[in-house]
Amino acid sequence: MSIIQHSMLKYMFIFGAILDGLVAVSWFLIASGFQIPNILNGHTGTGTDFQIAMYAAAMFMAGWTVLLAWGALKPLERRDLLLITGGLLILSVIFEPILFKSLRGEFWFIFGETKRTVLAIIAIAIYFYSFKNSENQKNI
Repeated sequence: MSIIQHSMLKYMFIFGAILDGLVAVSWFLIASGFQIPNILNGHTGTGTDFQIAMYAAAMFMAGWTVLLAWGALKPLERRDLLLITGGLLILSVIFEPILFKSLRGEFWFIFGETKRTVLAIIAIAIYFYSFKNSENQKNI
């Protein structure tokens, strides 16, 4: 594996951990009662049920943040996490319009769908790029 491939994997893990960390913090703020829009789709919910749901989501997002940071420590060995991350992002892009039909035309909804699609494509592309020439290097 080239230095470029290794660096791309590492930086994608770091970038993903930073983004997920920001989402987790914003969701913890929402769960704490701050009336701020959801960073992914712009939705501003109310009520205790919404706060509890955002707290649970924030806990999972914080866990994924740690997982991606852990992946950055050994990016080659843990590169499969990028494939899983990209796959889950694609699933969220597919199912969110089905589950939240009332938000479909809004700017923040479209923006959230677009940024997750781009991040998924980048993560999956870097994952597959990390295999480029790896077979040739094994035979040397």
